[in-house]
Amino acid sequence: MALPKQETIVEFFTKSAVDAATRAGHHLLSNYKSHNLEVYGTETLSVANRGLTKEITSSLDNEADEIIIDLLTKRHPDHNLLTEETGHIDNGSPYTWVIDPLDGSSNYANHNPFFCVSICLAYANTPITGVIFAPYLEEIAVARKGYGCTLNGRPVEVSTTDKLDKGYIVGCPGGDKNNDRFALMSYMLNKSIKDFRKMGSAAIEAYTVASGRVDAFVTLNISPWDIAAGAVCVQEAGGVVTDFNGNDWDLTKSDVCMSNGTMHESILEQLRVVNPDHGDYRMDAGPDDKTLV
Repeated sequence: MALPKQETIVEFFTKSAVDAATRAGHHLLSNYKSHNLEVYGTETLSVANRGLTKEITSSLDNEADEIIIDLLTKRHPDHNLLTEETGHIDNGSPYTWVIDPLDGSSNYANHNPFFCVSICLAYANTPITGVIFAPYLEEIAVARKGYGCTLNGRPVEVSTTDKLDKGYIVGCPGGDKNNDRFALMSYMLNKSIKDFRKMGSAAIEAYTVASGRVDAFVTLNISPWDIAAGAVCVQEAGGVVTDFNGNDWDLTKSDVCMSNGTMHESILEQLRVVNPDHGDYRMDAGPDDKTLV
């Protein structure tokens, strides 16, 4: 497909991301409303039988994945793809689409409306556009590197909260195999901030930072497809995205903090005991440990 002369390259790619996300999102929404869902590996799904498996895979994850891949490969057949369901398709291009076709799968399966489609395009491993579409919430966050972030077409910015005890933070366990580090991270933050909340969708949690609804989002050992689009949104809204050591985030699996920037260092200080690279790393600590100050 020829590149329209009236659009920049990034604008053109962003339109592809929006089209793919909305097409997949509307498919998810129609099946969400009709309860048309098959959960792989179980006959039924409930909170009780999930255990520590924080995410599941359903038929709709794969259907949404196919919708997105079909559109993107038709428009950009030479580009690489990295999706949660399909994995890495390497076509030798500097462009890579980083895709989570259904972020918040457990929410979706349990009929919780906090689910979305997340699509990011990276050039030479640098994310340049990010789109997050939450169909039930009727919200779409769109960001282009150097051009800011919008939510439903309206420019948004991160919050201006600068005091930790006034801060609202969201978070999730990410890819950690159990809840131990997340529990300690929750404790460390809860004793220092206004409130700590868990929404069950990393991409939605990220764009709530970008839109100024919360002040930060923290997550553990998370895969790039979960947060790539959200990272672009936060950065373009004026925020900061790093690992727990304060290094700029890249497309690797890691612990991640996204914030409004003014609270960033204070948050990382609270997270030192769950950061394996820090001298204060203390996974043997508990809420009654008086050394956790």
